[in-house]
Amino acid sequence: MRFYKIAASLFAVALLTPGAFAQTPLRARPPEAFKFIPAKEVEALTDKPGAGVKTSFPVDHEDYDVEYAQRTDKGNEPEVHTYRTHYIHVLSGESILTYGGTVTNARESAPGQIRGDGISGGTSITVRTGDFLQIPAGMPHLFEVKSPTVKFRYVVFNARQ
Repeated sequence: MRFYKIAASLFAVALLTPGAFAQTPLRARPPEAFKFIPAKEVEALTDKPGAGVKTSFPVDHEDYDVEYAQRTDKGNEPEVHTYRTHYIHVLSGESILTYGGTVTNARESAPGQIRGDGISGGTSITVRTGDFLQIPAGMPHLFEVKSPTVKFRYVVFNARQ
């Protein structure tokens, strides 16, 4: 008799488990709906007057986001994203990217975001229009634009790790 009770219980669990998984959302928020932004509006997201970095997030989900960025000058701070991996496509311009090593005088500027004064022991490369980069979570990185008259523009797909 005990065997039949155990077998019946296992059978019930086998029948009910797939339904429970099917009803459980994979993420807390659903993916975003279809979105279209014409090229002129995409350029306008970051084409703003003044020095410094200009960014815009046309997609911002809890597990991923899309960021358009434009840099026109030096003086950017190195950064480390504890939980986000960057997938970057350079749209125009040229910049020196320093990556790896350690951030000097590191401080947490926001949850999961570390900034500092410089990078010690990193590797520097020149990145140009059309290049693709993958910067894993936890890796220090710093973009420095070679010429203040050139707009360095790129799109970043950030994925939560």
